[in-house]
Amino acid sequence: MIVISYGVGTDSTALLVEAHRRCIRPDLIVWADTGSEHPRTYAYLTVIRDWLASVGFPDLTVTRWIRRDGSHTPLHEVCEDRKELPSAAYGYAGCSSKWKRQPIDRLIDTHPDVIAALQHGEVVERWVGYSVDEEHRIGRLPTDGPYRWRAPLAEWDIDRADARQAIICAGLPLPGKSACWLCPHTRPAEVRALRAEHPDLYQRAVAIEAGANLESVKGLGRSWSWADLEDQAQMFPVRLADLEGDDLPCACTQ
Repeated sequence: MIVISYGVGTDSTALLVEAHRRCIRPDLIVWADTGSEHPRTYAYLTVIRDWLASVGFPDLTVTRWIRRDGSHTPLHEVCEDRKELPSAAYGYAGCSSKWKRQPIDRLIDTHPDVIAALQHGEVVERWVGYSVDEEHRIGRLPTDGPYRWRAPLAEWDIDRADARQAIICAGLPLPGKSACWLCPHTRPAEVRALRAEHPDLYQRAVAIEAGANLESVKGLGRSWSWADLEDQAQMFPVRLADLEGDDLPCACTQ
């Protein structure tokens, strides 16, 4: 059984495309929605779901972080309620753990098809979209437990440039970077783009920043504030690399 963790980014999209090209059909494709994803991520869901249906792959199974009472509160609303920034702004990995990994792990661990496969002694492979140039992430994959973890893009010697080309050859648009719109790993050029394209989200992020505990950091940028973006212009000029590399994964892992 093959379970793919989808991130709506370049590498994980290329993983789906390459699996299809190699005549490999996954049994389950899962994605965790923080409720605060960038608008381009939500827009791409329609694109990828249409493609999945066209090639006979299973539809996305969407999961979320759920409270004990069964309710879901988006990441940005939690930040507003608690008057704090996403944990990555303080140097912690809670964003990816709480909002991505835990919901996906819970869904997979309790999925009836996965449980049945394990009970029948089948190997359940968990595929992640790590390219060959992400050795640091591949090295952190679990080596024990009930699942066999794999990074097929790396096994197939596919780097980021290859991943982009695979998506284009499949007739799909590039998904761009997959991240929350208030992600502390957002680069200055990306914050400027958010302000230009989605001023309402930029203003909401700035409001969250203004109301949060900033004793240990200056703002959402950790060492700089999104509210003072113009003051950062000389320190963080728009570079060509910032604009061309907009599909690079954020520091969050899934």
